[in-house]
Amino acid sequence: MEAGRLTLGELVYGRERVLFAVMVVVSILVYGGLVMLARADAATASTIVFYGVIVALAAFVTHAVALGHVRGSGVLVTERQFPLLYEMATAHAQRLGLTRSPTIYVVESGGILNAFATKLLGRQFVIVNADVLALAVRRGTAAVSFVVGHEMGHHWRGHLRWRWLIAPARFVPYLGQAYSRACEYTCDRVGAFCAPDGAIDGLLVLAAGGWLHRHVNAQEFAQQADTDSGFWIRRAELVSSHPRIPKRVAALLALGVRSPVPDPLTASDAGN
Repeated sequence: MEAGRLTLGELVYGRERVLFAVMVVVSILVYGGLVMLARADAATASTIVFYGVIVALAAFVTHAVALGHVRGSGVLVTERQFPLLYEMATAHAQRLGLTRSPTIYVVESGGILNAFATKLLGRQFVIVNADVLALAVRRGTAAVSFVVGHEMGHHWRGHLRWRWLIAPARFVPYLGQAYSRACEYTCDRVGAFCAPDGAIDGLLVLAAGGWLHRHVNAQEFAQQADTDSGFWIRRAELVSSHPRIPKRVAALLALGVRSPVPDPLTASDAGN
């Protein structure tokens, strides 16, 4: 089964739906408990509403200011500004059936190779770190196309749409992180659906960087998911919002995504 041949429905990682349902149930129970407390005592109700409003307002303002900083200093991607990214996003949006493409900004990140999706008052954004775009200049567009497709997958799946509904469940140990990791597996599939030739490279870049990733043997790296999985490695993943990169590579390889031919780094290469 190849990622590029999957239907949109098949792109969703199975555990994502299950964990989302659990998150909803847990959050509804929390909200229901707060309502019952509020109905039992007027003073308690006032306290719950007061602190609820304060927390929600503080979270909104913090997010809005952080995004405002990005938009104020970043480069807005348009048909005339970084048209490569604009065309990628437009093509991916059409393939995913999105009514409109997210607004994209490119920001300097001090060499960090990453991107992220976010949302504010219904408006969708994808923030791409500058070094990701520089990768396209050095090594071609496929890996960058995967990264953009991955982030657009978050908007396609509505991962940001229900964050207030499931917010209480995120405080349950391990549950919120498990749901987040499942979402990442889904978005890896979406990225591979949009750019199958750049999917493995796009993940290897996160592991080995923009220069060394082409020397990584993807099959060997994927085996680390099983061979290098000690106690503390597993504990670290349990509290992480993202799966280990070897497991992400292995998951895409299992779908039939093509693995790039590595360029082995030898002792003679290091001496040149």
